[in-house]
Amino acid sequence: MTPRLSLAVLGAGLLAWLGAAISCQAATTLHDGGVRPIPGINLTSGAFAPEGTRREFDYTYPTTGDIDYFTSKGFKILRISVLAKRLVQPDGAGGFEPADDMAIVANLIDYAAIKDASVLLDIHDYGRSISGKLIGRDTGATEEFAASWRAIAKALARRPNVIFGLMNEPHDQTAVEWLEGANAAAEAIRGEGAYQLILVPGSYWDSAWLWTTTDNKAVMLDFDDPAKNFAIEVHQYLDPDGSGTHPEVVPDSGINRLTAFTTWAREHGVRAFLGEFGWAATKPALKEGRDMLCLMSRNEDVWLGWAYFAAGPWWGDYMFSVQPEQGVDKPQMAVLQQFMQAKPPPDCAPEDRILEDRS
Repeated sequence: MTPRLSLAVLGAGLLAWLGAAISCQAATTLHDGGVRPIPGINLTSGAFAPEGTRREFDYTYPTTGDIDYFTSKGFKILRISVLAKRLVQPDGAGGFEPADDMAIVANLIDYAAIKDASVLLDIHDYGRSISGKLIGRDTGATEEFAASWRAIAKALARRPNVIFGLMNEPHDQTAVEWLEGANAAAEAIRGEGAYQLILVPGSYWDSAWLWTTTDNKAVMLDFDDPAKNFAIEVHQYLDPDGSGTHPEVVPDSGINRLTAFTTWAREHGVRAFLGEFGWAATKPALKEGRDMLCLMSRNEDVWLGWAYFAAGPWWGDYMFSVQPEQGVDKPQMAVLQQFMQAKPPPDCAPEDRILEDRS
């Protein structure tokens, strides 16, 4: 608690505390419009061409026009992917300071707020620190990861509609190794007075389908957020190997691949967020995708929200993209919009509800 040195100091401390409390609530309740789970979309182009340095040539960012379109459709969370090195750079004193792209991302966050939407800032580095070291295993990688997040949090702490996505799909380290980095990053973020929602993945490509068959199920229960404002982020695709690289879908995968994880999350009182999922515009794929959305809607006590993959500039003919072409919606959009109301579609079967005693 702030010492009572003077009325001015007390006032400043109280305002800071109130700001933190508002930020903690805003990312999870302010921008949902009463819909559970909260609908979101991946606008992933700031992570293109990892070795590239030329903005608008190697990579780009969504435009305000993209935000206008997707918020008009009912999306309340915009997952914007970016490489950490494009947001912050070494300051010469062992820490990091904002790079040029931070201002661009901050402006997008501010514009999303005008549209009553939140931005899920996704650090798309696949389990590695800003210099490419493996977090939790390589010397100095955990400290570097925490320091980069400290700088990001400091720059964005007073923007209540930002959600901190710690890392996209760690996979080369064990869950124990990854947990070390995740806990260090959470401590760094909260140390800067940033109390917005944190989304934390597991290791092994962050698969929901495989969550309970790996040590993620035990290890990630030890994630330690000092503010206790977090959810577990998982990803899940419906093709035979779950990679999201094929148009084919496995029958019943829309329900089966989330069932065990949903049960685990409920048993442990964990909130969940499906950060990536998508499907092609075929009849079987549209059916499985809809089943997945039904399951999450029927289990809203577990599922805080979801973000469909993908949209944004430069996707071209990517089979899962819902970026409109000449103002025409993609077939997947009609399915997604069914789940942007306060209640799920009435034909989502009640048996989609996963009961606590189901194995």
